[in-house]
Amino acid sequence: MSYVVFYFYKWILVPFAYLILQILRPFISGKLREMIEDKNKSFYVIKRPGAESEIAVNRPLWIHAASGEIEYARPVIREFKKIHPDVPVLVTYSSPSAKKILESLHEVDVWASLPWDTEASLTAFIEKWRPRALLFSRTDVWPVLAQVAHKNNIPAGLFSATFADNSSRLKGLTKYLTKYSLNLLKEIHCVSDEDRSNLQSLHLQTALLVSGDTRFDQVFHRLENPKPLNNELMPTTEEFVFIGGSTWPEDEAVLIPALAKIKRDNFKAIIAPHETTAAHMEKLEKQLVDAGLPYVCYSKATQWPAGSILLVDKVGILAELYTWADIAFVGGSFKKQVHSVMEALAAGLPVMVGPFHQNNREALFYQRRHFS
Repeated sequence: MSYVVFYFYKWILVPFAYLILQILRPFISGKLREMIEDKNKSFYVIKRPGAESEIAVNRPLWIHAASGEIEYARPVIREFKKIHPDVPVLVTYSSPSAKKILESLHEVDVWASLPWDTEASLTAFIEKWRPRALLFSRTDVWPVLAQVAHKNNIPAGLFSATFADNSSRLKGLTKYLTKYSLNLLKEIHCVSDEDRSNLQSLHLQTALLVSGDTRFDQVFHRLENPKPLNNELMPTTEEFVFIGGSTWPEDEAVLIPALAKIKRDNFKAIIAPHETTAAHMEKLEKQLVDAGLPYVCYSKATQWPAGSILLVDKVGILAELYTWADIAFVGGSFKKQVHSVMEALAAGLPVMVGPFHQNNREALFYQRRHFS
């Protein structure tokens, strides 16, 4: 059954999806269009100009991380470079959201858009870069990619793997595609015994190991090596600070009226939206004005008055801002799925989430621990 589902995916579903996306591309905007165009033009960036042939000759380690999964890959890349400083690292992404993170990773020699999940596109990519091994971060194992890597004798593995009981990858016809793909890997390093147990239900031939979650390594590394903040805005120890991290409009629609009701002179709040586009920031500012909440923007402010909101219009400093707060709300949880709660927890904060948090293992674990 696994073979039947895989070949349906490879020869019918993927070509059909590719055709539809190409037809609709002129009418699509935003990140989806950027993703399509990046794949179409085989977009890549080399950190050192002129090093393209050198990277292929030295056969890079290839790590694929869809988007936020790069945070799980960072400790792996860092440790690999300590042991093998002369081996290049190639990172591919699925979502253009990953570009901002990849631009800042000095250990990465080349980063690129993952090709379309077709044999021809992936074979050309492998022939160009000649990777020595392939590692998938967290979840994003593409079936044809796994098959083409196996066919080209490129050992592949999955780390920080998580498979919850209710995962769609373990249900229906999708479980056969998951089984086929994962059986092409050499090793799967799971986050927990529960993940390994859930994968064992697929009767995989691939070795299953429990190695923990690399995101914890990254979170603690970040706390030990913080980015600088504007200390002129640092709250005093007498002030109580609430922070809403990685918020979306659906979260802000709940948070802002709540903050308007509880504002006090010695109370401060930080809102750090997930997206800081001009349109989103303008909408947020209007919502704050309409709610009667005074605010200052992080990038422009020289002081942060008591009883006001610090509106964060800069990306990449949320982990550090958590250390300024006394309690946190993590966004996405009134939208579709909550973002990672690890950074807020590692900063020692009580963490609140909205109703859509079933996707997050840490949120569920600490919820059970608190109420047990």
